[in-house]
Amino acid sequence: MKEAVLLIRKEILALKLVSDRLEALKEAVSKVDDAALAKDLSKNLETAMADLAAVSEAKEKFLKDRKKKDMEAYIKAQEVSKEREVAMRLLVQLKEREQNLASESFVTKELLKRSSEYVDFRINVMAAAKADTTYGPPGRNASPVANKMFDANV
Repeated sequence: MKEAVLLIRKEILALKLVSDRLEALKEAVSKVDDAALAKDLSKNLETAMADLAAVSEAKEKFLKDRKKKDMEAYIKAQEVSKEREVAMRLLVQLKEREQNLASESFVTKELLKRSSEYVDFRINVMAAAKADTTYGPPGRNASPVANKMFDANV
């Protein structure tokens, strides 16, 4: 049981580290225009993710050796004790951290997607993409006049 508690604690700490480093990276990217800093923070995040993966592998090996599908099943199979209560509380904390990281990850993915779309849009504007007067695909509209997108010089 002590090994299970230790693994859960390690996983909680690894998730906290990943979350902190992800937050630092998001802040640096949004507030500072420094590619070197972003690169360093990305490397730090990768290291934290590797640590989390190592802890997850150790947990999977632990559960496989004990023939349990997850840590909750293992803990519930143990006899009632103070260590079991501690493990259950830690398991609740672990699940909360996992959910928080998942939501942070979702938000980050969405921000990256929107940023990429914005960059694509700006490149199209700067490249003077041609569009009809109603901004439909070329050839679909009655007007054969070719204008620069939004009639602006960039």
